[in-house]
Amino acid sequence: MQSLISLTFDDGFRCQFDKALPILNDYGLPATFFLIANTDANHDRWTGQHDSDWWKIDWREDDIVLLKKVVRDGHEIGSHSVTHHPTKMGQSGQPEIEARDSKRLIEEWIETPVSSFCYPFYRSHAYLADAVRNAGYAQARGGGIPPAYGPGNSYYPIPDDGSLDEFNIDCREISNHENVAGWEQPGHWHILTYHGIGNERDGWAPITVEQFKGQMSKLAKHRDAGSVEVVTFKDGAARL
Repeated sequence: MQSLISLTFDDGFRCQFDKALPILNDYGLPATFFLIANTDANHDRWTGQHDSDWWKIDWREDDIVLLKKVVRDGHEIGSHSVTHHPTKMGQSGQPEIEARDSKRLIEEWIETPVSSFCYPFYRSHAYLADAVRNAGYAQARGGGIPPAYGPGNSYYPIPDDGSLDEFNIDCREISNHENVAGWEQPGHWHILTYHGIGNERDGWAPITVEQFKGQMSKLAKHRDAGSVEVVTFKDGAARL
């Protein structure tokens, strides 16, 4: 059985659309972009620190035009909360706002149903999961914690063997140094996660454009050889 792979991108950094999206489209690889539903131009502006240059989608008119085309081209747009604030999200009543309002706003902007949620900082499912379920999402991605901080399981057997929690699906954060052939595990779904594409001024945990292009080139070769199928996050979850 083929290996099923989903490419996911967190935080809605502009570099993902300026630098990664053209590469994905050149190779015909679908991906899922998890976007923050606020109009701040900078990611996590509230920190007032090093990430003030991390420009993100801020839902201006040309952003909405772009994102509608992204969906038409076969990619998925998911929600990554409203505030992306590490402490505010746990306050009374705030989980419902983060889940419900982000879904409503993004659906209104791009005029497309949003069925996937991504927990900010990976582990915020501890207080957002119930609100995400109640808001009407079909699945949610968390995970991504490096091995030093806890075990991860970014591979899931197809069909589901009972281990899958649809509202806390794990992933593996990708670095510059990857064995793309090692992403394959026949009969399993593997979820990969990217943030910055470029350098430290583009976003958190950046991977260079050259490295990203190299990874996508190799992945496309495996796809063309029939050993891998690349699908959006929602389509991968549906297979299980």
